[in-house]
Amino acid sequence: MTKNNEPEHGSLVSRSSIDSRFQWNINDIYPDQESWKTASQQFKKDVDAFSQYKGQLHDCQTLKTVLREQEKLSIIISKLYAYARLQQDTDNANQKIQALVGEAEALAAAFSNAVSFVEPELLSLSQEKLNDLLSDSDFSDYQFYLNNLLRLSKHVLPKEQEELLSLSQLATSGPAAIFRSLVSADMQFPLVKNSEGLDVTVSEGNYLLNMTSTDRLLRRNSFKGLMTTYHKYRNTLANTLSSNCRVSAFYATAHKYHDTLEACLSEDNIPPSLYDGLIETVHENLKPLHEYIALKKEILGLDEFHAYDIYQPISNAADSFACDFDEAKVKVTAALSPLGYDYQAALQEGFDKQWIDIYENKGKRSGAYSWGIYGVHPYVLLNYQPRYNSISTLAHEMGHALHSYFSNKSQTYINSDYSIFCAEVASTTNEILLLEHTLKTASPEQKIYLLNQFLEAVRTTVYRQVQFAEFEKFIHNEINEGRTLQAEMLETYWLDSNKRYYGPALTVDAELSSEWSRIPHFYTPFYVYKYATGYSAATAFASAILENKPKAVEKYLHFLASGGSDYSLNLLKTAGVDLTTPLPVTVTLHKFAEKLQELKTLLGK
Repeated sequence: MTKNNEPEHGSLVSRSSIDSRFQWNINDIYPDQESWKTASQQFKKDVDAFSQYKGQLHDCQTLKTVLREQEKLSIIISKLYAYARLQQDTDNANQKIQALVGEAEALAAAFSNAVSFVEPELLSLSQEKLNDLLSDSDFSDYQFYLNNLLRLSKHVLPKEQEELLSLSQLATSGPAAIFRSLVSADMQFPLVKNSEGLDVTVSEGNYLLNMTSTDRLLRRNSFKGLMTTYHKYRNTLANTLSSNCRVSAFYATAHKYHDTLEACLSEDNIPPSLYDGLIETVHENLKPLHEYIALKKEILGLDEFHAYDIYQPISNAADSFACDFDEAKVKVTAALSPLGYDYQAALQEGFDKQWIDIYENKGKRSGAYSWGIYGVHPYVLLNYQPRYNSISTLAHEMGHALHSYFSNKSQTYINSDYSIFCAEVASTTNEILLLEHTLKTASPEQKIYLLNQFLEAVRTTVYRQVQFAEFEKFIHNEINEGRTLQAEMLETYWLDSNKRYYGPALTVDAELSSEWSRIPHFYTPFYVYKYATGYSAATAFASAILENKPKAVEKYLHFLASGGSDYSLNLLKTAGVDLTTPLPVTVTLHKFAEKLQELKTLLGK
């Protein structure tokens, strides 16, 4: 063990060896497993009793009872499920916890089945009846929920047809399942040589790690090995993608949408013009990305700059930010101080009251996440390492956590759950505030590292995700026009797209043409654009806060407290970020250009 009894980094210890101070306090949900069992037994009885309301929603008083009871049950199942899953995520080898998760999943399925009649029956009510409900003060908490249901009602089919479509989903899930099986189970990626002549494994799991290596031969061979493998399955993968697009088009048409894009954006009430405007704004600001690629080529001293060179860092200063977790908390607290007292108090509460599971142990899942639980508090899973990326991850996940904290504190349950469209805004705002704070006291070499971190974040989260979004629009338009996605056509489009986005400094290898076929996001249509809009909104918030614009912090905290009480665009607009205009995206890309110039100055270019 190291200072403060922290586990030594690089040594993977058992869960029982981790000091309880560094583990999240799961007993804040239920004091013990026996309490969980008691709550689950009562929950089963309440779920069974819920069936009495089926077919009775024409009565106003019954409807009030049903909505309240459904809300109560939903809060309980979220606690029951979280209690089991959070423990599993920290110790996947624990058989007793695995059994508990199985019970929790069965309870969740029973709840989902029990309440499945509510929305169809609500939508079957007359317009007059629904208007009466909306004017009833007893339903004030449900105003947004009911209005949103009414908005979507024209896309809801008669009960029998909806049931048939629901039954068809298992049969139509084949393309995505085939893609996952092919990539994760059947594809055999080759061993490749590094510059020392040693064999190195190539897989989707370690591909990005290889791409950030300073060993250029390893990067080149990993790139060619991975892409060549995908190329062998090009026709199969074109067919799975084509079939998946057809499935999406089928459901969009069945629900009376113009196309898949409209259907996918409808959930968040996003106009297709926003999607098109996002692509157009990025196209108008590709020059800074071209300059960035040209700069990396020059700094790395390369005659040719290939796709496998893009991820190579231009600074080795990452290790200079190494610090223990206590120091990381101090750094994050200082960076987020512009958000004011209330935010700082909530942040400190999270640090002091064991919301966070900090260190890696045997059986713990990888990565990081935040999990908000209504009526309790958020939980944050980390696998902390003494490096800048882990400090940034702490800031990121606490952004999610405090978004949930303020939302749950301010909103009723039905209005507390913020959308995926808004989900990354709070976390990314924290990342940007941390970076700007760290830049103030960084050495020149550290500044080069940090500026490159920012530029890479915008490249991968805005430019690259919009490139993906544009590709999605292309492939779904092809399907809408009655065409099939042919591998050769997709490869040609992908190479042209990379030339357009990355500019003349990039040497476009033939192998790059297969990259489209490895992107799993394309099997969940039209959601990657949210990464770009979320990052842009975060940049706008961070800029306004750091520039001390009038009421910037007040508006931002109001946004965090708004949860899901309105449509995402409305919540953001009220807080001062109007994504229906090009301004937030333009501000982000101009910030990219500014940071690029700072980097050039530091490098003497």
